[in-house]
Amino acid sequence: MRSDSPSDTATLIARSILLSARDPELAPLLSPGEEEVTRRMLGTRADGGWFAFAEQHPWARRSLMLAERFLLGGIFAHYLARKRWIEGEVRGAIANGIRQVVVLGAGYDSLAVRLHREFPQVVFYEIDHPATQRSKRESVAPATNLHFLAAELSSELPHEVASSCAEFSCGEPSVVIAEGLTMYFHGGRVKELLRSSAKLAGGEGRVIFSFMEAEENGSIAFRGGNPLIGWWLHLRREPFHWGCRRKDLPEFLRTAGLDLQTVANHRDLRAKVLAPRRAALVRLARGESLCLCHPLR
Repeated sequence: MRSDSPSDTATLIARSILLSARDPELAPLLSPGEEEVTRRMLGTRADGGWFAFAEQHPWARRSLMLAERFLLGGIFAHYLARKRWIEGEVRGAIANGIRQVVVLGAGYDSLAVRLHREFPQVVFYEIDHPATQRSKRESVAPATNLHFLAAELSSELPHEVASSCAEFSCGEPSVVIAEGLTMYFHGGRVKELLRSSAKLAGGEGRVIFSFMEAEENGSIAFRGGNPLIGWWLHLRREPFHWGCRRKDLPEFLRTAGLDLQTVANHRDLRAKVLAPRRAALVRLARGESLCLCHPLR
């Protein structure tokens, strides 16, 4: 990622959400208000380029969806299913009394921006690169329960960043979310970030993150993806560095101070997210899974 501009991957995901809102198969996977909030956060980035043109012209939209199938079929649906699974876990945690939610490397994700209005008793924090946060700050009205904390996660630790914020309650259990983040760091740094997240969550809190499921040969790419994807990520300085085999995950998490509770792969997302929204037959990319953990006590 370039230090002076928002993440290209974050921008791509946000634009895919706007495009998906125009697709009859994918639109049911969006949460209420997600399209509007995402468009507002993107600002002028939502108005230009092929994605914006495709939103307005059905033939261009069909062409872009065909390109998605050629490069990595089902990746747009995966982004949305990933977000709905995480949102469900966060809502469940709030229902059980959690009053702090911390999102690491949020990009243009709308979760905290949407939920802080719905749950005024919960305080939401985003810890992210300042270049990506800039347009989000400008698009959201100031609120006492939503805070943007600028940090470089390649060198700063989340629990130290949060503790420097006067509004953050260090003794309050929290949900910590790292969606689409761990694959961009090397294994040692991933462990440091998860260990820091465990401290941030506290004994009664939860840590939710996504990770690439490594294959036996060490590959950490989406299954069946076109090689052009790896080239694009390297060109944007956002290549994948870390993944973990499912069988190695419990021990890796223990060394990071976390106890594995749940892992959700593409089959789980299809059953728990797509099927209830009458989208069970929508193609879904494979290779990235989601994980729910509790800090070790």
